[in-house]
Amino acid sequence: MKRKVAYPVLKVGCSLFLGLIFSALLAATATAQSAQKVAIIDSQKAFDRSAQGQKVIALLQDKENEIKASLKQRQEEINSLQDKFASQRLTLNEEALRQLKLEIDKKEAENKKYEQDSSIEFDQFKAKLIKKMRDEMLSIVDELVKERGYDLVFDLSSSGLIYFRPALDITEEVIKKYDEASSRKQSPGSF
Repeated sequence: MKRKVAYPVLKVGCSLFLGLIFSALLAATATAQSAQKVAIIDSQKAFDRSAQGQKVIALLQDKENEIKASLKQRQEEINSLQDKFASQRLTLNEEALRQLKLEIDKKEAENKKYEQDSSIEFDQFKAKLIKKMRDEMLSIVDELVKERGYDLVFDLSSSGLIYFRPALDITEEVIKKYDEASSRKQSPGSF
């Protein structure tokens, strides 16, 4: 089970986040009475630099390390049985060899199933954490849209935007407000 968790983990969540931001804010675009108010956010940066984003990355790395350790232990058990089979091949009777081979095959099948189940469980865990964070961050963006009257908010991470005035970037403010909101409602056991 090979995964890189740190930076690429949140890219999937960011694309979903971007779609939500763009469609929600595009629907809220005011009629063209005056110049439209535009803001920019870098959702990847917001995920990576927020306190909650760092906690999510740490949780995912811990979970991945736990799975890797278990897989390593299981593989060591299989290797030990295979070594035993190889070293005692000439001294054990056919029935004992057959039993040992069955045990090896069973352990290999269990290991493969564990790896598949763990991968599915990890992906579900990751998706749940990212969705929770995305939803919370989207509510912060919505607050800023209402406070400041933005007509459009673009996500720098995936908009294809080539240039913008740095004054339009609300990423740092979103991170700050998100961290403040997260610390106020932080409860034991939550990420």
